[in-house]
Amino acid sequence: MLHVYDIEKGVLRERDVAELTPGTSDAASWIDLVDASDEEREQLQHLFRQNLPESDDVEEIEASARFFHDEYGLHVHSLFVYQAEGRHRTSTVAFVLQPGRLLTFRDSRLPDFRLMRLRVRRGWVQAQAPLDILLSILEQKVENMADSLEDIHRNLEEVSYLVLEDEEAELEDGIEKLAHLEDSNGKIRLCLMDTQRSISFIQRYVRTDKDRRRTCSEIQHDLDTLMSHATFLFEKINFLMDSTQGFINIEQNQIIKIFSIAAVVFLPPTMIASIYGMNFEVMPELEWAFGYPAVLGLMVLSGMAPYWYFKRKGWL
Repeated sequence: MLHVYDIEKGVLRERDVAELTPGTSDAASWIDLVDASDEEREQLQHLFRQNLPESDDVEEIEASARFFHDEYGLHVHSLFVYQAEGRHRTSTVAFVLQPGRLLTFRDSRLPDFRLMRLRVRRGWVQAQAPLDILLSILEQKVENMADSLEDIHRNLEEVSYLVLEDEEAELEDGIEKLAHLEDSNGKIRLCLMDTQRSISFIQRYVRTDKDRRRTCSEIQHDLDTLMSHATFLFEKINFLMDSTQGFINIEQNQIIKIFSIAAVVFLPPTMIASIYGMNFEVMPELEWAFGYPAVLGLMVLSGMAPYWYFKRKGWL
């Protein structure tokens, strides 16, 4: 899929690809390729008469260096987080900043770009140059990650009540939810770190541009704040995970304790029953008329004695 945008009077506008004619290189300030096919790449090269980096080359370069400069322009490969099938996942977007144009290559339909497109349609994205578009996308990315961290914090409050206050809760469910939240928080934290590196790389090229340097500093400040919040969430998840495992161990110990006490309580009656179950010829109590009820009473007393002792010690 191919999306083309242009800057008109300081506002970013979306252009219809069908209306573009070959050689209209000035009519595109941002070209966004989403899982582009070979036909779409050929169409783009035909329209703008410009060679594009191959997908294999981008992936090969991405494995060795995420931020660099070559004949195609300034390259920034940044991780974006999105949700799929109820889980957070990450996808890399390749930005190529050229004189007068921004190219983006991505394989996934990311919510950051979808929101960016909606803002463009409403005329909310102001830009004077392609670098402003790149910074706007990164700002949108930071806002979405902040919303994701707020969702994790809200879910953690629910899990916290389930683990620490709800006496009838299934603690195994709490562990599953915490593992899911820890995975999401880890991926968001990874994207935050990657965005910090991206902004630091861009700042090297805007040292003389006061306005864009200030924008980068503001984004970096937001990233630092979110990193602190992500660290707090990580610590809280670990605390709740340790608490949940501790409560599960206590429940298991209570069950083992019940079986241990039951074994001790029934041990003396079992011993008495075993003695009178022996087949010896000479056993004086066998001829005693009250032997049977006496032995039953002795078994009850021998069983009650350990129970009373444990109760007095506070072990029950």
